[in-house]
Amino acid sequence: MLLSKLAQTAGISAASIKYYRRERLLPAGTRITATRQDYGREHVERLQLIRVLREEAGASIPDLRELCRVIDDPQRPVVDALEIAQALATELTVNAGTATGRGDRPGPPEDPMVSDLLETLGWPDISSGPRDALAELLARWRRDGTPVSREVLLRYGRALDELARVDVHTLGEPGPKAAAPAGERVTEEKGAAENGEPSRDVVVARAVRGMVAYDRLTRILRALGHTSHSVLGAHTTGR
Repeated sequence: MLLSKLAQTAGISAASIKYYRRERLLPAGTRITATRQDYGREHVERLQLIRVLREEAGASIPDLRELCRVIDDPQRPVVDALEIAQALATELTVNAGTATGRGDRPGPPEDPMVSDLLETLGWPDISSGPRDALAELLARWRRDGTPVSREVLLRYGRALDELARVDVHTLGEPGPKAAAPAGERVTEEKGAAENGEPSRDVVVARAVRGMVAYDRLTRILRALGHTSHSVLGAHTTGR
């Protein structure tokens, strides 16, 4: 498809697409003439990912460039791209040493409750941005005098374990099969998309949407639970 069709399909202006190309976020299309290029499904998916991160997470161009670099590197596992996207969506710290083992992480000693939580829930004892964020949170709570206990941490961990398992499982599921946009060439390079398997761009975009949406859902349901139990408690004590 030509640039005008790509802009229409992705819901992004042609000027923005040219800008993303200059910023090395979007690969070039197949050259047709000196001024015209042919774009495919992979370009649509990359633009949709950029749009999600810009609109949902307020990601900067340098952040997006680093994420795209990891996605486009076949030597990097998709979990590295997911961790960067997760950091952008939740304001966690990106840990470049994903899955390298906790002994490689610099910094102050980690709270023993972190490794205890991982062991109890059967989660891998590896380095990650979320793990570092949890350690920092526990350290801050202790400095501020905020009550923190193993029981509370495990209660939250167990409650979220099943939700996280389902989220990760659904990331790689094929989505509804859509027809190729008019004029798009079907090539062997589309590989995964044509076989019904989502591309890395689609997987990461789903993860970002899910993190943002379900973080909101979790906060709302927790607030609703607080309100409900407060009302129930008031009715009980008022009898």
